[in-house]
Amino acid sequence: MISSSKIKSILEELGYQLSDKGSYWQSSALYRNGDNKTALQIYKDTGAWKDYVANTPFMPFKQLLVLTLNTNDPKDLEKYLSKDETFFLTENAREKNDKLYMEEIYPEDSLKKLLPHYIFYNKRGISDKTLKTLRGGYATKNQMYQRFVFPIYNEYGQIHGFSGRDMSGKEGRPKWKHIGKKNNWVYPAYVKQDQGIFLDQIEEDYIIIVESIGDCLNLIENGYKNVLVSFGLDVSSKLLCAIVRFSFKKIILSFNNDSSSEENRGMNAAIKNYLKLLNYFDPQDIKICLPTKNDFGEMGAEDFKKWKKKLDDVQLIDQTSKIFEVASKLKSNNKISKKLAKNLTLIE
Repeated sequence: MISSSKIKSILEELGYQLSDKGSYWQSSALYRNGDNKTALQIYKDTGAWKDYVANTPFMPFKQLLVLTLNTNDPKDLEKYLSKDETFFLTENAREKNDKLYMEEIYPEDSLKKLLPHYIFYNKRGISDKTLKTLRGGYATKNQMYQRFVFPIYNEYGQIHGFSGRDMSGKEGRPKWKHIGKKNNWVYPAYVKQDQGIFLDQIEEDYIIIVESIGDCLNLIENGYKNVLVSFGLDVSSKLLCAIVRFSFKKIILSFNNDSSSEENRGMNAAIKNYLKLLNYFDPQDIKICLPTKNDFGEMGAEDFKKWKKKLDDVQLIDQTSKIFEVASKLKSNNKISKKLAKNLTLIE
């Protein structure tokens, strides 16, 4: 056990100014330089916390410590918590999650209803092995009817969502359908494997952030297992917390390349997320490297060779110049927040 007084002492030592609200404290989100004094709600009995401004789920106290210190090194954490206390403040927060943040959990048996019908993706160069690794299958009924479905696992080994790719080809039917709160997904990090989870297969010290599972599939097929999916053009708070917790040394933003469009939405989004990541990583640790085609799903083996060379050739000074150029236009058109624009000073 650990007392609420020790949790309070640790928070105050880290610089948090706490407002007592009975069973919990309120504070600004110091870990992201927030100035809203009611953004964080931190429960006294377990340290479970939620950032209401960033719309995170309730998370364990250890994760707030990791984010604030910007490290997951046990030696740094043990300056504040013993191993036993760290365990308590990781596991007991899960009970607080169950009470305060009710997210639907789906039974593991639901995957038995998915058929190993892989032809759709096989024709697109994705092997049975990759699809089995992600535990995907074809749905023949219910909400995901005629979709190839991928289960989304959380850090507790539970299925808390599904993402399904349309295979019917019917006009007007959305390409992808999601069930669950995708802002809480860290995919495919926690997908169950025969031994461990998918994250265990990642040996590299860098991570590639992409928009969709389609991008993820082709990256894995071409040897890049170090990938996380944002499910859109924004790196969610949950995904950001995971990136920090996993202690990746390099972050590569690789959203879709809309270079043929009047506005390259992928590049604009990459730059916005780059500025967000500057709160946690140094400029030299973040690269923007869009696919050589519109997205990774369209790329073959030769395209990946070109992309790898493009990635290796990214120079900090050239990237910084491009970021200033695009960010200035976004700012003048009110397409970027003042808060993000301020982070430009971190790369001057």
